[in-house]
Amino acid sequence: MKKILILTLLSFLGCKNEPICTIDENNAGKEIYDLDEATCFIALKLNKKKSDLSLIRDALLAEMNYMEKTELTSDNPNPESESESNSELDINQMVEYALNEEKVDLTKTELIEIYETEIEYLMFIGVVEE
Repeated sequence: MKKILILTLLSFLGCKNEPICTIDENNAGKEIYDLDEATCFIALKLNKKKSDLSLIRDALLAEMNYMEKTELTSDNPNPESESESNSELDINQMVEYALNEEKVDLTKTELIEIYETEIEYLMFIGVVEE
């Protein structure tokens, strides 16, 4: 009976070590933002559970909506218009937007942690430098 209990416990503990998602290392430096990959990257960096993936995704979607609303993103890939823009991303305003407008079910601290970790993802794909 003890052997069965130990084997069951070991198999349970072994499953806990499996990653909740995976990142394709070949995407490093490709400069292509992928929402699902960003979600996974952040979850792994923050040691989150599989159940946290949808909340992280919600936070990233709120960020995208905020950037669109404040015209920090554009469908027109014109580098001249980007350099003329004086808009800067204010993380605190973005967090307030996510909480109040998008009703993301996370705390202010959790949102800041997600958005700050997203910078590591942007470095991974080669969009920003340190």
